[in-house]
Amino acid sequence: MLLVFFILVVFLIPGYFLNQITANEKDVGGVDIDNRKRFTDLINENMIGKQIPGILARSLEFMAMKVRSPEELQILKRIKGDERVKEAIPKQTDKTEALQVKPICLLTGYMYGLLKDSDHENEGINKDLEFILKILPSYLEIMLQ
Repeated sequence: MLLVFFILVVFLIPGYFLNQITANEKDVGGVDIDNRKRFTDLINENMIGKQIPGILARSLEFMAMKVRSPEELQILKRIKGDERVKEAIPKQTDKTEALQVKPICLLTGYMYGLLKDSDHENEGINKDLEFILKILPSYLEIMLQ
């Protein structure tokens, strides 16, 4: 009986509280708290506006976005062909992690009006664009802080 009480008091109760504390570690707007460190490493006084979509694409939520269908791939290739989108995509270096281009294309495509009405009919594009637009204010607030 003492052994059960010891395990309960020393391991289970503190483990439960630790689990609850770490599960609730979210930043502004419910985004992952590690994004703040990622953004801090990339922001400096020499930053220009066209670099912002590339910085935002390094967030954990945007890095998880994948291309789901060949139709999505064709839409993203068309958007990526625009010069304004090309200059928003950061150059890859050996020391930087692989960058997901999909959120950059969707964000800049939305900003510059490159998305057609038929593009919004694609469920994956529409779902990811809604997610980007919903979470974007939280990211901008983190960047401003």
